[in-house]
Amino acid sequence: MVLAGGFEATHRQEILALVRHREAGLRAQHPMERLMSIESDEQRSVIATTGVHLARDIGNAIHHAYRGKLTIDYDHAETELHVNWHRD
Repeated sequence: MVLAGGFEATHRQEILALVRHREAGLRAQHPMERLMSIESDEQRSVIATTGVHLARDIGNAIHHAYRGKLTIDYDHAETELHVNWHRD
């Protein structure tokens, strides 16, 4: 999952708090779904999860809260998911 854009850089701590909150909430339904890593630089944050449910849920939650452009792309018969969110 990639979160990018000027808005993301400015509101990064708030957005990542939402990411962690969604993980905690989804853990009851999908115990194996976890955040593996969060890496950020000046332009974006890259988040790795253990499964598609969490990645999709986080992407939808960020889009719902902050709008912007969200793309969700399933690769390899729904075993791999690419989520990209961007807002300038």
